[in-house]
Amino acid sequence: MIMKINKLIIALLLIVSGVTTSHGQNDRQISKVIRAMVVNDEGNPVQRAKVVLGNGNIQVYTDDSGVFSLEVRPDNVLIISANGFREKVINLAGTDVPDRIVLEKAPLFASDVIDLPASLKSAKREFVGATDRVTGKALESQPDMVFSNTLQGRLAGLSARMTTDGPGNNNAQLYVRGLSRQTDNQAITVVDGIERPIDFLNPQEIESVEVLKDVNAKILYGPRAANGVVLITTKRGKENTKIFEVSAEYGVNMNTRMAEYLNSAEYARLYNEARANDGLSPFYTEQQIQGYEQSTGANDLLYPNADYNDYFIEDLNPFRRVNIEYSGGDEGVRYALLAGYRGSEGIEKVGKAVAQDRFNVRGNLSIDLSPSLTAHLGANGIIESRKWGKLHQGDFYSALKAQRPNEFPFVITDPDFMGEETPLGEEQIPPLGGSLKNPQSLYGDMIYGGYQEYQFFYGQTNFGLDLDLGKLVKGLSVSTAVTFDNYQYHRAQQINNPVRYAVRVVTPDSLVYTKLNNRVIESDRSENGNDIERNLGWSANINYKTTVDDYHDISFTLSHFYYLNEQKDNRQHTENTNTFLKSTYAYKNKIYIDWVQSVMGSNRFARKHRYKYFGTIGAAWILSEENFLNGAKYLDYLKLKGSYGMMGYDRATGFYLFNTRFTDGGNVNFGERNQQGVGRTVYNSLGNPDLKWETSTELNLGVEGLFFNRSLAVEANYFNEVRDDIIFNSPSSIYSATFYPYTPHNLGKVVNNGIDGKITYYGSSGNFRYDIGANFLYVKNRVVKADAIDHPDTYLNVEGNPSDAIFGYVSDGLFRSDEAVANSPYQALGPYKTGNISYRDLNNDGIVNEQDRKIIGNSFPRTSIGINANFKYKGFGMSLLGTSELGVDFMRNSTYYRNSGEGKYSVLARDRFHPVNNPGGNLPALTTYNPTNDYQGSTFWIQDASFFRMKNVEVSYTFSNDTWTVRNIRVYLRGTNLFVLSKEKDLDPEVPASGVDNYPLMRIVTGGLTIGF
Repeated sequence: MIMKINKLIIALLLIVSGVTTSHGQNDRQISKVIRAMVVNDEGNPVQRAKVVLGNGNIQVYTDDSGVFSLEVRPDNVLIISANGFREKVINLAGTDVPDRIVLEKAPLFASDVIDLPASLKSAKREFVGATDRVTGKALESQPDMVFSNTLQGRLAGLSARMTTDGPGNNNAQLYVRGLSRQTDNQAITVVDGIERPIDFLNPQEIESVEVLKDVNAKILYGPRAANGVVLITTKRGKENTKIFEVSAEYGVNMNTRMAEYLNSAEYARLYNEARANDGLSPFYTEQQIQGYEQSTGANDLLYPNADYNDYFIEDLNPFRRVNIEYSGGDEGVRYALLAGYRGSEGIEKVGKAVAQDRFNVRGNLSIDLSPSLTAHLGANGIIESRKWGKLHQGDFYSALKAQRPNEFPFVITDPDFMGEETPLGEEQIPPLGGSLKNPQSLYGDMIYGGYQEYQFFYGQTNFGLDLDLGKLVKGLSVSTAVTFDNYQYHRAQQINNPVRYAVRVVTPDSLVYTKLNNRVIESDRSENGNDIERNLGWSANINYKTTVDDYHDISFTLSHFYYLNEQKDNRQHTENTNTFLKSTYAYKNKIYIDWVQSVMGSNRFARKHRYKYFGTIGAAWILSEENFLNGAKYLDYLKLKGSYGMMGYDRATGFYLFNTRFTDGGNVNFGERNQQGVGRTVYNSLGNPDLKWETSTELNLGVEGLFFNRSLAVEANYFNEVRDDIIFNSPSSIYSATFYPYTPHNLGKVVNNGIDGKITYYGSSGNFRYDIGANFLYVKNRVVKADAIDHPDTYLNVEGNPSDAIFGYVSDGLFRSDEAVANSPYQALGPYKTGNISYRDLNNDGIVNEQDRKIIGNSFPRTSIGINANFKYKGFGMSLLGTSELGVDFMRNSTYYRNSGEGKYSVLARDRFHPVNNPGGNLPALTTYNPTNDYQGSTFWIQDASFFRMKNVEVSYTFSNDTWTVRNIRVYLRGTNLFVLSKEKDLDPEVPASGVDNYPLMRIVTGGLTIGF
């Protein structure tokens, strides 16, 4: 399959190459050249106006004089737009384009549309809340198998934090405005009106991505939205346009930072040192160490020396992407048909590498069935296949970090030993090495362990009707929409377990082989897992708009939304509703008031608490259009806005917390010698029918501005959120352990506040255009009430401190002499001596114990920044995206940083302390025991994880001419995760487990082209 896809991509590139060399000679159409000036109604030039040819999507911009030039077909459509003006459409068929095209003035940001839940829309000008938006076009420049990773650094107020779990599984964690609770803080993702996963999406099928940040916007979706909403709208097609584009992209995934380990000789020497530190005799002789130094490699029978990273990990692996778009619209019809393929392979060099192939098909259609009735239909199908060997990516890395370089040869090459006889008809497998500590050798599992495969099927459907009842009552309309999704996956495998043998050297000429396991070879593929999940959504709106005395615009929307999610193994389905009345008022199109009243419903509560009323109110004022600011120099637009309100939250509320539930508790024995067993029933959970809704009370105050002839755009928001009545399922702080299980209670309260915003500068000089911008978020929270006790030492309290606080000991470095050990307070944290970590006695009671911990860091960034720049000169283009997190820490607690016991040693073991061999070492002395004193969380291991990452770069060149058969040809080079700057030099600061516990963070570099007809 992969080879065929690669050939298809190459063939497409060759075909397009042939087309591009012949278009000028054979495909030139009858054309005319348009050169015109775009002006306002006062005759002044309109700079940076966007000029688009509807058929073919060729785009140019007016220069500083408002002039543009295009060679066009006479049957095309010219679409001209600019902020502060009404869009102008000119049908070129039979129409002469004037030398001066006049755009009709309109209020600034009146045509910038914000998508909201419940199929509502709002002009940016009128919107009283807080949101940010990025187009799908901007996200196309980032090659990644996982859609959520493309959102990092793109939207003010949204933190997209990367993870590691192998290709296609490393979904970003999405947080809106930080942490509102102690746990379960991630935002929901809504696609085309209903909550859906987003990581299967292709950027090419996305029209826009918005983040809804304040209560005035979130309340419209309902009780699952309090943590924020990432709202995605897929492409619909637009009137007067026709786009037919095909793109193909190919490149490589490259490993970034990974754990590195010692070779056999170094390991043996340091292991002997560790034993000496413990008062034990050396385990390896000098002859053995010399043998490791002269080893022939991984299969040296007596002295194996395996570089696992080099042997098992490929440095480069392929990335593929192909997309087709056919979209557009005429009067009464809008359509979009999108198809895509993405494929990638894993980094396993030996055996079966991970292979992932995903196919997406999406269609959206809107038809005006009559002047008053419009129907909307959408469907999406996704098929994905994932295949790998016996080991999942995490298991693969677990073996990499655990199996020592000298532990055993991968294959036993002793000609006098052939292992046990292979049964007739089964594969002949050579005798494989293993050890009593690690009998499951990585080599054997990768080569002979069998395989696993997953098949994912995901279908989405949307259907809606819009009915204009203006003929009955002016301004009245109704709409309804139904969505249904079905998600399934099936897992199959054929797992084998070949025989391994431990090699024991009696003398160099006498070896003993110990069989570690029996041979297990599965002859048939077996099904071993499946899942099914369904979503159902239904909404209905009644809308009414009217204008009174020309100055007063009033509108009402009454909406009802129902959501049902069914999962195979969940004992309770997720079911909730949201019914709201949204009332808006506008005075002279410059003062706006928005009032939302909502009744939310959830099946997570007892019937008497199942429904609850909430409300929000917001206002905005276009200050720049008041007389006292008219004519203000450098000021084009200034808007003040604010919102306040309360909404409910049920997404983190557990199932059936209001019910007392029972379970099978085993047997109680009676009778003679207690031989008669009788089943018993015990409490599974104690219910609390009086549980209340968790609530979110929020304030947002914002300002939006446009300055310097619309060159500088600025927005900033202050927010304060109080999350109250947070439910704890099993609160231990208010009950004695005698009374377990505990009854759930509304105990928690968290206050979260900060500022977010963005700034963008737009500039041009002749054919050179650019924009440079940044978005930022500063956020910090405080736990007011929690399931926690009050400590006499207040620095230990959870309450009063941030929810992401990292508690630990304050380290004074290493004990470097016996005198330092003798003069320090007693440490009740485990055995210690010279070479171990010294801790500070914070409460001065002469002993270091758990009362001497304090806050030593925080795990969520205080500040998140995205920096973007776009440059365009004629056909050349470049886009840059940098991301940064500041004020964040992580604990260096993986086996890469901490070398001890019988485990594998990383290269950091070279920096261990030893009074003779390495007196200047900075890490604790090695030991073969469990060093509990050293492995406490402390400032010794805390690491500043602040970073700047060059997230994405694209360089492109576009050939475009409306008279060619191929109207647009765009070639590009792209790269993501190109480099990172941080105080952490060994592993990735954002995902420190990557390259140790699972796949490293991948750098992706691709090249490709897009052709448009």
